[in-house]
Amino acid sequence: MANVYMPLQLAPSSLTQPILPNWSFNLFSVNLGTTSNARIEQQALEQVGSYGRQIGHLSEALEVVIQKLRLLEGEKLSPDDRDALQVFLGDVAAVRKIKTSLR
Repeated sequence: MANVYMPLQLAPSSLTQPILPNWSFNLFSVNLGTTSNARIEQQALEQVGSYGRQIGHLSEALEVVIQKLRLLEGEKLSPDDRDALQVFLGDVAAVRKIKTSLR
């Protein structure tokens, strides 16, 4: 029986396909954009905490400011501004509920 050489390749030589752009599954390296100083970003993530943790701290601090200044009680805010603060405080409360349920 003679050997037959077929230059036709039926299967791809590489089976990689990007599913999520900017994501790498090498222990989850996520690149969501550029920064003016990558060293500062990296140090902040390592020493302060994740972006979620930092946003959580900001949210909790802003919640205190809203309550201490009694911003929702006065007439100084427009209805749209009051709604925006109420939505924000609702989000903070929802995250707090999730955190409590997972502890």
